[in-house]
Amino acid sequence: MNRIKKALTLCLGLVILATAAALISGANLKASTPPPPIVAATITSVPVAVTNTPLPVTGSVNIGTPTVNVGSLPAVQLSGTPAVSFTNTPNTPIYVDTDRPARHSFDATCATSNYDQTSGQASCTLFTIPQGAQVVVETVSCTAEVAAGQGPAQADLVVPNVPYGASPASGASEYLFNLAMTKQTNSSSGVDIWGITNQVHIYGGAPTGGSVDIGVFFRASLPNLSPPQGMFCSISGYVVQ
Repeated sequence: MNRIKKALTLCLGLVILATAAALISGANLKASTPPPPIVAATITSVPVAVTNTPLPVTGSVNIGTPTVNVGSLPAVQLSGTPAVSFTNTPNTPIYVDTDRPARHSFDATCATSNYDQTSGQASCTLFTIPQGAQVVVETVSCTAEVAAGQGPAQADLVVPNVPYGASPASGASEYLFNLAMTKQTNSSSGVDIWGITNQVHIYGGAPTGGSVDIGVFFRASLPNLSPPQGMFCSISGYVVQ
């Protein structure tokens, strides 16, 4: 009986030892085994199918300032009879150049003869305005030769002045544009030179019944002085038919 108890006790001890050994061995195995590595996955392309188009989009996109290059200007065509209106106000005026519908430029020169020693006057014709035409003088330049120590008593550009668009039956009033000349040189030979160059805007015209002349008029300050005195002038502008 005692042998049987000893044998059972021995067997039970062996079983307990075997179980403990197994548990210790499993614990060591789990502790020593490293975790599996983490592998990064790369997706090169994935097809995406969108079924609910169009998609609602909210928010804002800042695209900066785009640049648009146009290689050629497209033709603009208007069909029907569209209404076009313009607003002309003092702050936003519409400028219309009414005096240049058909411009014909001109320039002309003339020199007065030696002044009359009795009256001290001289004149010459610069340009003849065609019948029924209008002119606009834009530049005038003159040089006067006078006795040393003297100056021109009077120097005028004479333009037959007719308001633009008017066509008087005959004749035209004269407009005298004063040429305020200044001394250019002092001469030891007894002659002083005076001159002027101006940008102007002077209207003139000729009646429908004939042509009229643009000229210059010169008067010396003192007659009967030597040498002879006179003036040379040139103008430029355009004719409007």
